[in-house]
Amino acid sequence: MRVTGGAFRGRGLTVPAGARPTEGRVREALFSIWREPLERDGACRFLDLFAGSGVVGVEAAGRGALYVLCVDQDLGAVRAIAANAAQLGEKGVDHRRLALPAGLARLAAERAGPFDLAFADPPYQFDAYEPLLVALHPLLAAGAEVAVEHASRRDLPPIAGLLVRTGVRRYGESSLSFYRAPE
Repeated sequence: MRVTGGAFRGRGLTVPAGARPTEGRVREALFSIWREPLERDGACRFLDLFAGSGVVGVEAAGRGALYVLCVDQDLGAVRAIAANAAQLGEKGVDHRRLALPAGLARLAAERAGPFDLAFADPPYQFDAYEPLLVALHPLLAAGAEVAVEHASRRDLPPIAGLLVRTGVRRYGESSLSFYRAPE
């Protein structure tokens, strides 16, 4: 797998067994939409959930994020994230092994946020989208944006707790649903 843009463009990353990385065209679209908040003042804090190889988080760091936290429950994924960040010499990419969505309460208790941007790419059989979004809110800065990748045939809730869906973009079999936290 290769990083599609930013300072690490073209660099290869290790993908853990069983991971389904976010497609390059979906990442390109996501970072085109989020270019301004990433480049704005060099202070963007980015959360990558169900991170797998960490490619989305690494790419966010390469595009200007000050700090990135990649979270996955799989030990192989967490090891791959650590190896990928080390290979790139990226010190602003951290990683945690937590089950999701339950692990978000632990991050909130540790005051891990606030995050300005959050991306989640759960397995396609995942069914706890609303609990995930509700648990994510305490980790977000005012006005933060969230993107959730999911199967295009699935429709996510228009409102989840205090998060409001602002749009859906379809890319073949994958879609991104965007949410915003209140100001």
